[in-house]
Amino acid sequence: MSRRSGKMRRVLSRIFKERQIYHRSDGVVHFISMSSKTQIALAVIVGAALLWVAYASVNVVFKEQIIVAKDRDSRIMETTYSKRLHDAQRAYDDVSELNQIIKQNFDETLTDISARHQMLTNMVERKASIDAGLDALAKGLSEAGGPNGQRPTNGNRVMIDVAPGEPTPRQSRMSAARKLGAKQVRESEAKGGASEAIKAMNKAAADLYTEQMLLLASLEEKATTQREQLTLLLESAGVPTETLVTPAKISNTMLAQGGPFIDIAAGGEAAAEFYAHANRAAAAVDELAAIHKALQNVPLSSPLTVGRRFTSGFGIRRDPINGKYSRHNGIDFAAPWASPVTATADGVVHFAGTRSGFGRVVEINHGNGFITRYAHMNRISVKKGQKVSLHDKVGELGSSGRSTGPHVHYEVLYKGKPLNPRRFIEAGRYVFES
Repeated sequence: MSRRSGKMRRVLSRIFKERQIYHRSDGVVHFISMSSKTQIALAVIVGAALLWVAYASVNVVFKEQIIVAKDRDSRIMETTYSKRLHDAQRAYDDVSELNQIIKQNFDETLTDISARHQMLTNMVERKASIDAGLDALAKGLSEAGGPNGQRPTNGNRVMIDVAPGEPTPRQSRMSAARKLGAKQVRESEAKGGASEAIKAMNKAAADLYTEQMLLLASLEEKATTQREQLTLLLESAGVPTETLVTPAKISNTMLAQGGPFIDIAAGGEAAAEFYAHANRAAAAVDELAAIHKALQNVPLSSPLTVGRRFTSGFGIRRDPINGKYSRHNGIDFAAPWASPVTATADGVVHFAGTRSGFGRVVEINHGNGFITRYAHMNRISVKKGQKVSLHDKVGELGSSGRSTGPHVHYEVLYKGKPLNPRRFIEAGRYVFES
């Protein structure tokens, strides 16, 4: 160790030899003697100073780099945050726009469904009212029974098929409705876009559209079938329907009515198809309602609701008093004395009194050109101008006038022309038998 330190002293001694620094001032020479130790001390001080300067310079440079790096990182973070905020705002705007589209689509769909529902509700209620009226008529007619007093054996339903038709019209209507419904489903799926909510809503709306179309087809079919049956019923009595029913000026009188024309086709092909079907169904219900209204004043019942016996028909017969052939413009029913004679439809008493050959007679004006006559009564129970309903009592059976025994002579006149009353009673039987 001493050897190494001795060697170090020798090296330092050679490097830092004793030196004199001469200085001349005013002709006088001065010198400063610097020993090895002094030089070493100065070298250490200078070296330390240089190291401090180097450290300080490096530290300043590094600090500046750190500040620059931090500033860069801060700008990167700010840029990233701004981008994320922008993306979030754009996503929020997209969601808001989608919600607005869904709300608008929902409102439009709900409005369309509500309009169709209201139309269907009105149509169904109107059809139900007509059915209730036909049921009431059927029940009333069933009280009198057929021409000879026969009662219905299997219920009081609205109609029987007086002329059975082919099932094709109903099948074609229902098939067409299903096809239109399937088409609407496909179109709704195509319009759904990327939103599952819109797709689901359109799918549900399309399914409801299909159900509504099927209901329309069913309504149209039932109304058409009943209208055809009632038309055949009236024609079977000898009265063409067109003479009783005035065709509607417009094809849909379901809603009351006025205002500017706004084409529903603007709602799209599906709306146009729906309302086209609704218009046809409403037209069928309108026609059925018109026939039903006319039917209320058609005399389809027997003038007697008690047990009776058919004694004389309509047309040419041998006169019961003189035996000669003559024309008989009505039909005769025999029944117990003073049996109640009743009105065969709603109407107003046109005449109540005595007429030659008829004895005590009542005539009822039912409107639409129909008048019924009830003759040979024992007593009259109504007076002229009095309103009567189906099966209201108008008098009591007797044998007044030109008669051979207690009976009622019953006539049906249409626009002054006598028609066979038996055909009307038979037609009435179709209403309550099925």
